[in-house]
Amino acid sequence: MTTTDGAPDDDCFRQRVVVFDLDDTLVAGDSFARFLKARISGNLLRAAATVLTAPAWIPAWALRRTRVAAERYLIWLASVGLDDPTYEAEARTFAAEHAGPAGGRTSAPALACVQDHLDGGDRVLVVTACAAPVAQAVCEEAGLVGVEVVASTMVRSRWRFPRRVEPVRGIAKLRALEALGVQLPVEHAYSDSHSDLPLLMAARTPHVVNPAARDLRRLREALGQGLDVLDWHQD
Repeated sequence: MTTTDGAPDDDCFRQRVVVFDLDDTLVAGDSFARFLKARISGNLLRAAATVLTAPAWIPAWALRRTRVAAERYLIWLASVGLDDPTYEAEARTFAAEHAGPAGGRTSAPALACVQDHLDGGDRVLVVTACAAPVAQAVCEEAGLVGVEVVASTMVRSRWRFPRRVEPVRGIAKLRALEALGVQLPVEHAYSDSHSDLPLLMAARTPHVVNPAARDLRRLREALGQGLDVLDWHQD
């Protein structure tokens, strides 16, 4: 195909880009929240500290402007004392339980959809607010071979609070894609939540997976009644 001036249309030669959210789209549940919960509940001191400080971090978690600070605190509480190799090993152990065959949290239709895009030659990315070590391990356990994982960077040390970074959430997902050289709009985007409206609006074909009624109503208001809604619930 050529343009009106006779030049080749670049879209004919550009690899199609397909973007999937991770949590509640490919894998049931909030992966990183479950990882933190597993780390904290498995240690008496961490659990006690979480309960004692709950009056401070729960209100902070509930407010958008302070949520990142609350997340940093819980990340520190869940991982203080761990060096990086141990932390990454803990992430792999969690991922095996969360997204492995025995976990029952992956969706066969979702994984088949990913594979169909890969088989079709598409560039497939999983873009998630989950912290990178956990997101990578979860995708590997789910059998997502051949996808690119774009996740929140967590700069942590063994004892100090993790450095503040912008989570790959909402509009930041588009910035993360652009940083990788991805040209918008992408061809397809899959997500379960209204929080991913910027991503869904930046796709030629947006797909909503197992949405809650409130999310679906808001997404249809923004994207139109013809929005593709997919039922990938587990049997």
